Amino acid sequence: MAALTLTIEPDEFLGLSALVELGRTADAGHPDATAGAITEADIAGQARALMRGALADKLSAADLSWAPSAAAVKEHAAEAGEPAGRVHKLADNETVRRDATYVLVVAGLVALVGGYAGPWKWTGFETNGQVWDWLNLLLLPVVLGTIPLWIQDREYIGQGRRIIYGAFIVAFTGFVIAGYRVPISWTGFSGHNLWSWIGLLVLPAALAFTAALTSRGIRYQGRLLRPYERGMVIALVAGWIITVIGGYALQWTWTGYHGNTLWDWLNMLLVPLVFPTILLPFLLKWISGNAAERAAMAHAAPVAPAAGAAG
Repeated sequence: MAALTLTIEPDEFLGLSALVELGRTADAGHPDATAGAITEADIAGQARALMRGALADKLSAADLSWAPSAAAVKEHAAEAGEPAGRVHKLADNETVRRDATYVLVVAGLVALVGGYAGPWKWTGFETNGQVWDWLNLLLLPVVLGTIPLWIQDREYIGQGRRIIYGAFIVAFTGFVIAGYRVPISWTGFSGHNLWSWIGLLVLPAALAFTAALTSRGIRYQGRLLRPYERGMVIALVAGWIITVIGGYALQWTWTGYHGNTLWDWLNMLLVPLVFPTILLPFLLKWISGNAAERAAMAHAAPVAPAAGAAG
């Protein structure tokens, strides 16, 4: 086995020590958790886990499997060295992508004007002119494009953007309330109850969170949700349980639950929510013999520090 000695700078040593300490705190209730002073072996093990995780990510980004053979690397390099076709060159050109975006935006605006204010019946916009219709059209792709990024790269999202996102959510919530209370007919909200909103939101949210859960980036980032985020999830589940009790036992008509059986709930929640987020991870764990966890433990296994490894 090839040996490589690296010198760790003092700030890097402090960072690794902090990660080891945080890991011990998180595992404080685990029966196999160990206490005591942080040793060089702990530091080396943490450094190795980080290196293997980053290396696995880079290899995956390069479409290479873990520990690729020399032949596989040579073949991949030869493919990468081949001249790209015209389509690939256009797709990789920043100017072309920007201009194409402008063209699509202008074409969309023209289609909107022609569909709503003009005679273009073929667009179908006139018969789908409520906000509810557009939510059904756009919510899934927007959520799929944003929620995984918020989860995976949340530490890189600046405070200003967080404020903007929060303000937008608050404003949209107020808009929905106004759509029901005023009511505003063009929103299309007044004809839809809580059951309709659940049907609208469950699939996009479930697919987005499933994509984030199964991504390689999340696998090496430790805990998925922060304490306040777990609190929000618990609050949402508790609120949903309250609406179920109120909808069936107290006849809250605004929930739209009355008349919907267990079969209806399964039809709404089982495939998009329960199966991918709860049942599928356990099923894959059983089928693979817990291979993912064993691989993660192998990646994080500590090694004896080489001379000079602790700086």
